[in-house]
Amino acid sequence: MSVPSPLSTNPNFTRLWSARLVSRFGSALGYVVLIWFVYAETGSALAVVYVGLAQFLPTIAFGLFSGALVDRYERRRVIVVSSLGRSAAMGALVVALYLIGFNLSIIVLASAVFAVSATFFGPGSQALLPEIVPRGSLDRANGLFESTESIAGIAGSAAAGVLVLAVGAIPSLGIDAASYLVGALFIALIGAVVASKEPTTASEGLVQEVRAGLAYLRRTRGLFQLTLVSLVSNFLFSIVLTFLVVYTSNVLHGSALVYGGIEALLAAGWGIGGLLVGRLRLTRYTGRLAALSGFVEGAVVLGLILVPTLAVVFPLVLAVGVWQGILNVSWLSTVQAEVPQQLQGRYFATDNALSYAAIPGSQILGGILIVASGLPITFLYVGVGSLVTSVGFLSLSGLRKLGYDPRHPVGAELS
Repeated sequence: MSVPSPLSTNPNFTRLWSARLVSRFGSALGYVVLIWFVYAETGSALAVVYVGLAQFLPTIAFGLFSGALVDRYERRRVIVVSSLGRSAAMGALVVALYLIGFNLSIIVLASAVFAVSATFFGPGSQALLPEIVPRGSLDRANGLFESTESIAGIAGSAAAGVLVLAVGAIPSLGIDAASYLVGALFIALIGAVVASKEPTTASEGLVQEVRAGLAYLRRTRGLFQLTLVSLVSNFLFSIVLTFLVVYTSNVLHGSALVYGGIEALLAAGWGIGGLLVGRLRLTRYTGRLAALSGFVEGAVVLGLILVPTLAVVFPLVLAVGVWQGILNVSWLSTVQAEVPQQLQGRYFATDNALSYAAIPGSQILGGILIVASGLPITFLYVGVGSLVTSVGFLSLSGLRKLGYDPRHPVGAELS
């Protein structure tokens, strides 16, 4: 896919885009290979849970501090170090597996180190984008990221299966480690950026910087309300996403092919939705779109249960994927355009930490409800809950005003 003008004339953007594509491919590849390898060697679902916890708990534990460090130091260097850290963690794991053989403790430790390094990449790359892309092009840049990274994720997952069969799991993890080195090279080639940035004073400690970021979020009503809305929406909809495989098997009575089709449609929808934001200038309505998310997601979940046929399910899944892509790109672009540069790392890290914090509770509650009431009733609870919460979201005045017009030099004020 070619980079659209005027982004095509911006070599720094092209390098950041390339780094994110390579990293997304590697992340998808490594995740599938590692989970398959652990389960194949142990036959234990609990072992898979240990690896999963090692991959997302560091984001909750270190997320806020990673954002402060992203804001403190030059973001290009932070991203390079993050990529090198991920490569080193995965490379060390490959060496250990060759020398020692399968060892779950080593895999969990390597996964945790990998995850700590990864906490810097997302906030760093998101905060770097507005330093190298004009404000009026942020929506199109994020849309391109969304669409192409969804393709890279699908390609990485598919390549994982092929590589495991062709060369084995351990060499496949080596390829994953190499992908982060390539990503680090692309970031290192980004030229000097000129965005204004308030330097951190020597007397200001890391904890104080984290508090300053949280204080900014609390006093900026629109963004604070958006964070709360996202936390609630993520909590509810994660129940559906986590147990889609159970829904496919028990409700649709479908095969792995059907489940794969559903996941592919979700990813394709994200890509399509991301591209629509720039074309329709949907960042003007970021807050209102977020407030309506409960209606859209609730209606889709109810449709999945009330009309469980592939002719209905496939279009609904694609539609909610498009909606999620629109929301994500609108949110990213608005934050990058309106939040002060020196606070963006902390903002994105806070959002990532809260998003991950919703997942374990969502999964636990979903599992309990499915055991107690069955999956159809659980999904009905989620659908109705989403509709009800969306009514409350629409009453948030700060959220409704949140957005910016990429055609104008000044966007909506963050109240």
